[in-house]
Amino acid sequence: MATTQEQKFTFDLTGPLTEEQAAHIYALGREAVIYALLILSARVISEVSRQEENPAMTPSTPSGMVPVYEKPAARKRRKKPGAKAGHQGHSRQSPPITPHQEHPPLACCPDCGTPLGQPSERRPRVIEDIAEMEPVVNEHSIPRHRCPQCNKMLEPPVPDALPKATFGHRLMAFSAWLHYGLGATIAQIISVLGHH
Repeated sequence: MATTQEQKFTFDLTGPLTEEQAAHIYALGREAVIYALLILSARVISEVSRQEENPAMTPSTPSGMVPVYEKPAARKRRKKPGAKAGHQGHSRQSPPITPHQEHPPLACCPDCGTPLGQPSERRPRVIEDIAEMEPVVNEHSIPRHRCPQCNKMLEPPVPDALPKATFGHRLMAFSAWLHYGLGATIAQIISVLGHH
């Protein structure tokens, strides 16, 4: 039915409706007015639904809440990061280690099931976390084995932190809540954690 009405009425409703266009539609009769109103209302509804899907971002919106495709492109770094070759390195001082934890060695290879003997070495791993809002720095002594079948170095998992992470689960969750939940910037989170 819409195609026969489109062929019957020849007027442009793509842009804003002018007074002359409205008078022309009115002169065409009742059916033309109904058709034009239906087309215009459908366009308004589609624009409103599109705006509801993409709400306007304000300056106070946390960066994690803005989709990646809506963020401006990052500027290219001009120089290579880090100190020049031969210069002394700078890093954050390691905090004093309070408790020390020993982990039991693996009994067998988790990949192939080959029994493992005594560990060939122990690797230290330092994990910083918070407990009762006080910083705690644990050093974990992790036994390492070489599997004779797979020829890989194996070690038991450390449940206090994610792999290759220097911060514990509580500290990661707290900083994620500050950033994504409250909208705190990275500098503000560093300031809060530095205060404690």
